[in-house]
Amino acid sequence: MRFRTRLYVNLDILSDNYQKLKALVPGREILFMVKADGYGHGMIPLVNFGHNELGIKEFGVATMGEAKSLREELPGQKFEIYVFSDIHFQIESSKELLLNQRILPVISNFRDLDYVLSEKDFKYLPLILKFNTGMNRLGLSPSRLEEIINLIKSKGRKSIYHLMTHFSSASLAITNNQNQRQASVFKQIKTEFENHGLNIERSSMANSGALEQNFALEETHVRPGLMLYGPKSLIPKLREDSHWDGQIVSRLETYIISVFEVNKGDPIGYGATICPQDGVMVIIALGYGDGFSTRFEGAELEYRGHMGKVFGRVNMDMTQILFKQEALKDIRVGEKFEIWNHNQDKILNFSDQTKTIPYELFCQLTSRVPRVYGLEL
Repeated sequence: MRFRTRLYVNLDILSDNYQKLKALVPGREILFMVKADGYGHGMIPLVNFGHNELGIKEFGVATMGEAKSLREELPGQKFEIYVFSDIHFQIESSKELLLNQRILPVISNFRDLDYVLSEKDFKYLPLILKFNTGMNRLGLSPSRLEEIINLIKSKGRKSIYHLMTHFSSASLAITNNQNQRQASVFKQIKTEFENHGLNIERSSMANSGALEQNFALEETHVRPGLMLYGPKSLIPKLREDSHWDGQIVSRLETYIISVFEVNKGDPIGYGATICPQDGVMVIIALGYGDGFSTRFEGAELEYRGHMGKVFGRVNMDMTQILFKQEALKDIRVGEKFEIWNHNQDKILNFSDQTKTIPYELFCQLTSRVPRVYGLEL
């Protein structure tokens, strides 16, 4: 565990982001995605704050284990938990959780649907159906829609608790053919259910990219993931057109453990990478053991108005950053060093440089980096 390398999570900013989202989607319910430990920010504290302070009633996770942790760590709290992929209907321990802990499984294949409808213990389990409208990952096939409807009706079910799909290309222009096609297919599926007398209680399409572009907002629910944590999810050339102006909820901060002058030609670190110029080498207390990847070599980071570059191999426990000589007057051992802060541009620029995405930057931070929570940190 680090002492001075920390991910500060500002809950005031999460609250502000939530209010901004509510203004974008008036009258819609928000299913807040908190999988992968709240996108690396800490699932339990975020759900606790989101439910008790913001009034969020529904949260989405990926696994039964995540759902189990929420119920165990936040006992007695009355919020819904949707499990989107790793469910295991036929494992006894998973079945017990579904039956007794008010955990809602998202059914995305015909085999699971048939099992749930045929198993007497699941007679009253709410039906949450996810259809594959073009993502081609998980989802019930629209080509089997008639068979699905007949099966549901034959088991005496009269309604679908939540009908959903997932856009494959919401980070691209929402007007592209793929997004339009998926939305059209989903509407046809809804209509077909209703024409056969099955009530659709809830429905959702819009993820962060769609929300940023005011698309697919006519359903009862929206499912924000990345945007509530702050960043835009659109590709760079579309970001200026985004309707989202949230702030980054977290600030990744470490500190400087060494500063020294280097000369052109000096070998630096593992692999003895040759220094291309005279300058100042800054060593920070963050490495791939903390989730700061070796792929970040060459990325630029700013410190007190000076631009430096991640230089040579990122180590397990530390990273070298090369600055020009004039930066020496402003750099001191022991001072804090920010990787990102609450400004969107900083983390988006860093993710663009490193050919990654903010999702990955957040999620890959290891448990060695403490998460610290507060208001107006």
